[in-house]
Amino acid sequence: MPAPPGGRRPVCDGCRRPLAGCWCGCIHRVDNFTRLLILQDPDEQGQAKGTAALLRACLTQAELRVGRHFDSPVDLDRHVLLYPDTPGDGKVAAPSPWPPARIAPLSLVVLDGTWRRSLRLLHQNPWLQTLPRLALAAPPASRYAIRRARSEHQRSTLEASALALAQLDGDAVRYEPLWRAMDDFIALQRRLAGASADTRRDVAR
Repeated sequence: MPAPPGGRRPVCDGCRRPLAGCWCGCIHRVDNFTRLLILQDPDEQGQAKGTAALLRACLTQAELRVGRHFDSPVDLDRHVLLYPDTPGDGKVAAPSPWPPARIAPLSLVVLDGTWRRSLRLLHQNPWLQTLPRLALAAPPASRYAIRRARSEHQRSTLEASALALAQLDGDAVRYEPLWRAMDDFIALQRRLAGASADTRRDVAR
């Protein structure tokens, strides 16, 4: 579609992305039991290959906040932080299952950003450091081939959340649609990268 006057590309009303890169077709809805709270570093918000916004769109109970300083939730005793053990800080991963009695749904807190940015969020929000932590149990290989990870154990926000939610709820089947969303999103990004490469070759001729 040609750009309208002024040079601005048309934008999707759903995902707010340019129509050529709209990922609304990648959404696969999941009625999650454990709630999800995504705390996103502002520098991550504009990343075209980020998965946090898609994850929020897929889940019926998810909230995405953007910033560097966040107010503490009132019911901290119902929250668990998805974060690996970091030697020397005195934090221990929450036992699994956690907590023993599930009277009300938990809220899983996920930090969205690079390793450096997520560590910064952890340090700038002291209440996060008081939460019990959940580490992923033997996660499978990452599917996130479109963006370079700092180390082999790191996963995209969507992947890590899908694994953690299934782990907390003991229900991997419930969260299978998130993996379809991930695969569709990766396929979309690869198509866009291919189209961009074709355009560059045409210009160079």
